[in-house]
Amino acid sequence: MQTSLSKNSIEIIKSTAEYITSRDTDITQAMYKILFSKYPNVQILFANAPKNQYMRLAEILSAYAVNIEKIDRLRPALFVIAKRHVEVGIKPVHYPMIGMVLMQAIEETLQNQATIEFMDAWREAFQVIANILIEMERELYEKEEN
Repeated sequence: MQTSLSKNSIEIIKSTAEYITSRDTDITQAMYKILFSKYPNVQILFANAPKNQYMRLAEILSAYAVNIEKIDRLRPALFVIAKRHVEVGIKPVHYPMIGMVLMQAIEETLQNQATIEFMDAWREAFQVIANILIEMERELYEKEEN
């Protein structure tokens, strides 16, 4: 399970973080629109989400872009997210669909800025963050069972 990024991806994300931070809410609004269009059955997982859920995701997306070399700084925030995911029933099976629609939203929003290298770096970055969350959630689900 990959929990760290390649140096090349870190450099690409660092050099292009402003693309994400300047359009973070556009990206996340598009992501939810695509998600609910392609996978309407997951809307139930967001039934009690706040109206500004897309803004919360935008904040973590930007924080991740800016702190790409210091992911450990994000662990407290990621733990809060993992707890919320467990509360609503997010499972590892949900991450591939989220990753796919997030990448589609980034590509559609950033268009020419979303080069192949940029998108490859962000796919890797998403997988790292997903793996961290999946592991945190696994531990929380285990505690819940005991």
